[in-house]
Formats: sequence, C-alpha cells, structure tokens
Amino acid sequence: MTNNDDPVGSGPRYADELTADVVWEIGEFLLPRLERAADAHPSDSEEGVTASALAEAVATLVLTLEWTIAGGTPGRVRIPIGVPLPPEPTEEERRVRAEMRLDRLREDWNTLCLLAGYWRSAPGYQDSRWRKMEFRDAEHERWYHQQLSYRHLESRVIRPPQQE
Repeated sequence: MTNNDDPVGSGPRYADELTADVVWEIGEFLLPRLERAADAHPSDSEEGVTASALAEAVATLVLTLEWTIAGGTPGRVRIPIGVPLPPEPTEEERRVRAEMRLDRLREDWNTLCLLAGYWRSAPGYQDSRWRKMEFRDAEHERWYHQQLSYRHLESRVIRPPQQE
C-alpha cells in the first residue's frame, strides 16, 4: 500500500534542497528489508548474494549522498616541500564545481529513489517524498524553461524556405 498521506510533507524538489534526513529515510526503509532478504537465504546462494550486494550498494549510496550533502572534502593532503600549492580556483571554477556537485546529488538521489520504487506497494513507502528530481535548483529549472520557450519561438520565426 502506498502511503500518499505523508504527515511530514512533500520531499525535496531540487538537489539544493536535499537533506541527509530524507536520504536516511530511504536507507532506513530499504536496508532492513534487504538484510531480512539476505538472512532468509544461504549466504552463498544467488538470492543471498543478490540481497547482500544490493544492501551494500544502497548503504554506499546513502553514505555517499550524506557525505556530498555535508560538503565533504577529502582528508588532509600532505604536499611535499618544494611542490607549489595549487592555485586558488576562479569564481567560474567554483560555480562549475557547485553545479557538478548538485548534478551528482540529483543523479544519486534519483538512483536511490529508483531502487526504493520497487517497494512502492510496501507499508511505509513515502511516494510524495521519495520522488525523482529533474533540476539542481530553481534557477536551473527557470533556465530550462526559458530555453524551451526560445526554441519554440525560433521554430516559429526562423524557418527554412519550403523547397518544391
């Protein structure tokens, strides 16, 4: 049974709204089910290996999303003496990195939602919260719709002459 009466509210619409809490909601929904499936079969059986592998993939995806949301950076990097420090990124490089981070979040979130979707009929599934994202942020959605309207106008204004 799908839970459409979501007491918490709808989920994030854009990648920049994604929180670790909503990511963990899916993890806490899926992981016990996958662990029960793995425990129900011998560990060397095809079913046991499949359930264990899927549980590991979901756990890794949840942790990766949590790390990316938190803005995780690699641990300390030791730069040997005599090696110059890398240059400070430009404003454009920072903007591109921020967009790439949000695109990664969106893609990973969509993968997690796709996996959870197989349990759509299970009690506790939150259809209104765990849905696919199309855009990294509201500005990206505005840009997308602007491009669509420009293309629509171009197709009406700039048409090649008809050949007979």
